[in-house]
Amino acid sequence: MAKVTLKNITKIFDKKVTAVDDISIEIEDKEFVVLVGPSGCGKSTTLRMIAGLEEITRGEIYIGDRLVNDVPPKDRDIAMVFQNYALYPHMTVRQNMAFGLKLRKYPKSEIEERVQEAADILGIRELLDRKPKALSGGQRQRVAVGRAIVRKPQVFLFDEPLSNLDAKLRVQMRTEISKLHNRLGVTMVYVTHDQMEAMTMGNRIVLLKDGVVHQVDTPLNLYDHPVNKFVAGFIGSPAMNFMEGMLKAENDTLIFDEGNVRVKISPPMADSLMPYIGKEVTFGLRPEDIYEKGFAEGADEKIPAQATLEVLEPMGNELFLYLTTGTHPIVARVDVHETPEVGQKLDLIFDMSKAHFFDKDTEKAID
Repeated sequence: MAKVTLKNITKIFDKKVTAVDDISIEIEDKEFVVLVGPSGCGKSTTLRMIAGLEEITRGEIYIGDRLVNDVPPKDRDIAMVFQNYALYPHMTVRQNMAFGLKLRKYPKSEIEERVQEAADILGIRELLDRKPKALSGGQRQRVAVGRAIVRKPQVFLFDEPLSNLDAKLRVQMRTEISKLHNRLGVTMVYVTHDQMEAMTMGNRIVLLKDGVVHQVDTPLNLYDHPVNKFVAGFIGSPAMNFMEGMLKAENDTLIFDEGNVRVKISPPMADSLMPYIGKEVTFGLRPEDIYEKGFAEGADEKIPAQATLEVLEPMGNELFLYLTTGTHPIVARVDVHETPEVGQKLDLIFDMSKAHFFDKDTEKAID
């Protein structure tokens, strides 16, 4: 297997559209890295440059110790799994999986051995004599992955491979691909627009927007310690709540005042916010850190805010409350047994130990 290194990679289309803007990433040997971001952020373009399917405008790409900028895709020792499976409809599963090895003139015995091994890993041995039209979407995806496995490449590249599957099958295939990574011990680079896929699969996540890398980190660090407002709002579902308001010092206590919401800031966090006294900042809090007062432990120690419930969204094991304070919408994630009524005014408790603050102008996190 091999490390993948991207050094100051830039891709410009038609001499005016910058799809990828000077990004540098080091993907360690045997690591599972997920590139995630909104549509048009440059994640698929980055993957295609690693594969050699897209020419690099500037920068260098290394697979292992080898510079591969001018190396054709077939000689980069990578395997790519696409969103649309790209199976030959007139070939059986066995023939689809063996086709690449046959072109490279591998011995028939070795081809069959590799196909059987990959089929066992993916649990598709009984499908080897079927054609793609006789397979379900999940089975086709396994065949596409199997075709990559038989190559035994240094690096596996996945370009939104689960987008065409239904929700239940996506969850199943997420688990299968993660198990496959653990079993094979290979370097994998995975592209998705789904932050839930990124959080559950990657050892590290590369979060992009407008061709720029905003943060590279582990899933939990991205969630708990976002470097800016974009990262905080993109990671997590439902998204983090944001409010803009003023920081005020009152009786040796720092207060965030939005107008309808006034919350006291705990001392450890207050120290880093001192330079912002008298200025507007952006306050962020995740839905699970907002409680209805009657169900919150230690409610007496926290300052409540009042909001009107507009929509209830039962999720089975939890309940999402969509509220408004008058100027800002708020989403709270609460226990499913709490059953307030739409239109009801609720006293909310904010867990300020989990609060995030961002510079209003730069949108960078205030540490």
